[in-house]
Amino acid sequence: MKLIKVKDGLIEVENFFLTSSFSDFAGESNAARDIKTGKLKLISNNKIERKFDYNEFVIELEKENFKDMNDYDYSMIYLGNNEYTFRIKDEGLENQSRYWKILKRDNYIQAYSSEDGINYKNIGGMKFDEAITKQGFMKYSDENFILNTYKVYKNPYITIQNFPENTICELYDLDNKLIKTRLFNSDMECKVFIDSSIIGYFAFKDAYGKVIYTSDALRIQYGDMWVFSPYNFEIIYHGNVVTNINPAMLQDLEELITIKNIGDKDYTNIKIETETPGNDLIQLSFDGINYIDFLTMDSIKQNESKDIYVKIIKNAENHNFAVRDFQLVISE
Repeated sequence: MKLIKVKDGLIEVENFFLTSSFSDFAGESNAARDIKTGKLKLISNNKIERKFDYNEFVIELEKENFKDMNDYDYSMIYLGNNEYTFRIKDEGLENQSRYWKILKRDNYIQAYSSEDGINYKNIGGMKFDEAITKQGFMKYSDENFILNTYKVYKNPYITIQNFPENTICELYDLDNKLIKTRLFNSDMECKVFIDSSIIGYFAFKDAYGKVIYTSDALRIQYGDMWVFSPYNFEIIYHGNVVTNINPAMLQDLEELITIKNIGDKDYTNIKIETETPGNDLIQLSFDGINYIDFLTMDSIKQNESKDIYVKIIKNAENHNFAVRDFQLVISE
């Protein structure tokens, strides 16, 4: 038995402002970026702005505070459309926050700020029924606005599947402090809202409080999906074991992964398929030539490995070439 991370919570694999063309966000602004350090600088006193069309999301970022601020100086993150805008704005030297977080869920936007990226305070929100089309940063200061990190996640909760209804799910930090408790529903699923990405562990208990399973320490972040699996398999990609701490993301449209049985028994008639919320076609193959929607392994013995080829055919309407948004489904 094993708790497996089957979907990463990040919508965008990389920092958009580091990997996209300047024409996608800079406009007439003077901006610079350092790929080695991962920092983006807005030098001129205007804005950088990107296309942003996600309906539900979490934006979390770290910036550098200004060392000095005059009366009219400010830094700001904003999002919205041509008619409505929501923003977080730092004004005043002592009122700055190094971390900002904005989440949108159920047509409501909520904003948070933090000094350490762990403990956030709520700084306001608003109902936002309209579609969001853009997101950007503005500043007015003699100093550069420096963006250290920028991540966009699917949603503000963790999804866990494959425990019976009314199973208790408890999330702990590494100091064994209980953070959240939730119950599995009739769909064998529970969602745990988290305040920040952490390293912690899960404990699962039956309705009487008896422990069924306790996970190892895991890196837990917004939007992640986990599945409790009865199989003891390792997934190997580019020679490395894909772990819950360091999940892999496919780099190309055709890739080879390996499934290894590290358990204490043999398995038969194992079905392997994929699920994706997008419109890309994802197919599998044993030989790298003949691809179909799912594969069946007649058997996989203890310590035996099987190679699986994955082929992704991008839909013509999908212009995001981050190859990642699917999960591998293994069942009998």
